[in-house]
Amino acid sequence: MQSLKIVSILLATIILTACLPTEEQKAPTMTTEQMDIIYSDALASPKEFQQEVKETCSQFNALLFEVAETVRMGSRIWNAGGQPITIRLYEGVAYRILYQVGDGCPKLTAAFESGLRRAFNADNIDMQGRALRETLDLIMGGPPIKPPGAQ
Repeated sequence: MQSLKIVSILLATIILTACLPTEEQKAPTMTTEQMDIIYSDALASPKEFQQEVKETCSQFNALLFEVAETVRMGSRIWNAGGQPITIRLYEGVAYRILYQVGDGCPKLTAAFESGLRRAFNADNIDMQGRALRETLDLIMGGPPIKPPGAQ
């Protein structure tokens, strides 16, 4: 009976160990500087960043819809004087996206972490809101283009 218990423990250990990721399978950890470079590159070429995320992130369509709705709602709240509420709304969706994609979309994760860090370190509420909005706009391929004559 004792040997059966030992065999069961060994078998469970082997199975659990086989399920753990190896060093090669673990997502590489990026430095803050590397994340900031990805963010800067994404801001410089938002359409290219969007295309890359679209090709590499299986949740892209759901994320795009969620971000577009959040920005639509947030911009109305912001313009009505609800800047702190808008910031919490944008921040919440950014963290939810990070949680949803996990390690599956490393460039998106890096850009969002960098954008959230920039917002956290911003000097005032306007800069904080701008940093969060820029971060969300990356999924949409950049800020929306206003039609001619729009305010």
